[in-house]
Amino acid sequence: MENWQSPKNRRQFLKYMMAGTAGTIALGWLLPQSGFTREVDLETLCSLFPYNSRCKDYLPGVRGVDSEGNPIEPSSLLTNAKPGIPVPVEGLSKPTYLVIKEDPAIAEYGIRPVCTHLGCTVTWVQEQQHFVCPCHGSQYDAQGRVVKGPAKRSLPLVTVVVKQNQIRLVDRDPGFDPR
Repeated sequence: MENWQSPKNRRQFLKYMMAGTAGTIALGWLLPQSGFTREVDLETLCSLFPYNSRCKDYLPGVRGVDSEGNPIEPSSLLTNAKPGIPVPVEGLSKPTYLVIKEDPAIAEYGIRPVCTHLGCTVTWVQEQQHFVCPCHGSQYDAQGRVVKGPAKRSLPLVTVVVKQNQIRLVDRDPGFDPR
């Protein structure tokens, strides 16, 4: 059995090291650089991280408007809105409900009123203080959590960005589900 410390084994080890280093350098020159780094477009970056320094003046998504198409300003909305009562806004393909927190402030997420049982459009019923599905009677609370089945999952969410006195709706799940 040959000893690792023998000159023959050390030379063989050095040959392998040199060949591996040369091969790595050659691959670095042959492969395009874009394969290793992926540039994220500004819309994606600012949708996921709206307070990133590169997104200072960028407004992601679409502007939230009322049922008549007028832009909604956060300052005027918060003077009239009551915490715990979702506020409907337009802008995305389907209406979205803004969640008003206790401060009062607009939550970083909005509720998409699509029943998770069969996809029917749910509506906010003020008397019951719930979203109610007209198809099979599922009910959800003001944050979109299931109160009564047959639905088993909470209502889907969208990202809401409040910036430059605008409400922006981003058709993407928020980074985490705050419910």
